[in-house]
Amino acid sequence: MTLTACASAPTGTTTSTPSATAATGSAAIEAALPLVRTGAAVATGTVLDFAVKQSSTRTRLANEMYSAASAVYSLSGGTFPAPAQFSATILAFGGTQTDANYAQFATAIGALYAAYYPKLDSGDAKTATDLLNAIAGGIEDATAAYVNVAKS
Repeated sequence: MTLTACASAPTGTTTSTPSATAATGSAAIEAALPLVRTGAAVATGTVLDFAVKQSSTRTRLANEMYSAASAVYSLSGGTFPAPAQFSATILAFGGTQTDANYAQFATAIGALYAAYYPKLDSGDAKTATDLLNAIAGGIEDATAAYVNVAKS
């Protein structure tokens, strides 16, 4: 099973001036945020619902994925992690990086971020934060049925 379809960024027209390109990239990301959140939820849910057969494994994996969402939220302080740094963060919070199902999740989520990363303007902290929050929110959406988290 491959989840690369979840990582496709929409293409848009750009102009030759850097400021217009950056504005178009930021606008494209902002417009795609609902799709990004859905893509993250689909990638996460696909692993949980179809790749994992045992309930106890699914719960453990969902908790690890939920922790990864928290890690993604922690990155959203206006920083612009490179795709490799983003993927490393996902893996670091996974707990069981040798788990093939978690690796599949981490790869799909990393590819989703990498698809939009080139469109980020280095000075646009709001769009970077919105992108990271959409990914984290999608992970939380998909894991909500499997984890017990106290609502604050």
